[in-house]
Amino acid sequence: MDHLRLRALTLVATLGDTGSLHQAARRMNTSQPALSVMLQEVERVLGGQLFERSRRGLVPTDKGAYAIRQARLMLADLRRVQEEFAADRNGCALLRVGALPLLMLEIVPRALAMLRRTGPALRVEFHEGAASDLLSGLAEGSLDLVVGRMLPEFADNPDLEPRYLFTESFCIIGGAHHPLAARRKIAWTELGAADWVRAPSNTALSDFFVEAFQRQGLTPPQPIYQSASFYSCITILLTSECLMMVPREVGRHFAQQAAIRILPVKLGEASAPFSIVKRRSRADTPATTAFAKAVAQALRNRQR
Repeated sequence: MDHLRLRALTLVATLGDTGSLHQAARRMNTSQPALSVMLQEVERVLGGQLFERSRRGLVPTDKGAYAIRQARLMLADLRRVQEEFAADRNGCALLRVGALPLLMLEIVPRALAMLRRTGPALRVEFHEGAASDLLSGLAEGSLDLVVGRMLPEFADNPDLEPRYLFTESFCIIGGAHHPLAARRKIAWTELGAADWVRAPSNTALSDFFVEAFQRQGLTPPQPIYQSASFYSCITILLTSECLMMVPREVGRHFAQQAAIRILPVKLGEASAPFSIVKRRSRADTPATTAFAKAVAQALRNRQR
């Protein structure tokens, strides 16, 4: 890519960030008239107006919004290639992984342990968050892959490719001291009368919680506590007679502690499976391939 084309991409992306030729000129260390001429040339080559002037500055047109997204993506990919070459020179590849918090409890750490023993030398950057934020980061080029859910609102993006891992199921947990913890059979009316903790933000879980009670002809109870951390929620369970519905992966992890029990209540599966999501437009690297294989192996080992 020649220098002028790179500058054009940088201009479009910077105008998307600032909405101002003046601020873009400062960032790019050049003059405003020079950028104005460059923008006109970019619009001429692309065959359409990218920005409209307003009191708020430069506002992207529909074509401009598309050009900004593509410019950001291309620049991110270029930076990623530079990082990969630099990492290769240092003998340690860089991998940027987005993961849902519950998968960081067990599956991803086990995959990393396997990679340390048998895979290429890696430096891994983890980004935890909601599935929507992680998928946006992947689509924009700031992540190499996501271990999580492929959401319906991203299904129209042809560049995102989910590879199925497993379907999520749920369970109910409580402290070992809870009156229901030693029971072999528990009625849904008893669950409806219990105090509940709402697990960290999880759309699939929140929907499933409501549906589970509605299928039994009951009004879903309103949780009395809510926290953004699984560990905080567990602390509440240990110090109260509350219950919490969680992904089975989370339940298994915390039930290893004698103080937490999984209640004998049958629950179904969520409709959104877990996947490794990659971009079709980016070639797999030895690091992404090795990580994906390690995650799959960690799941197989868990199911034995």
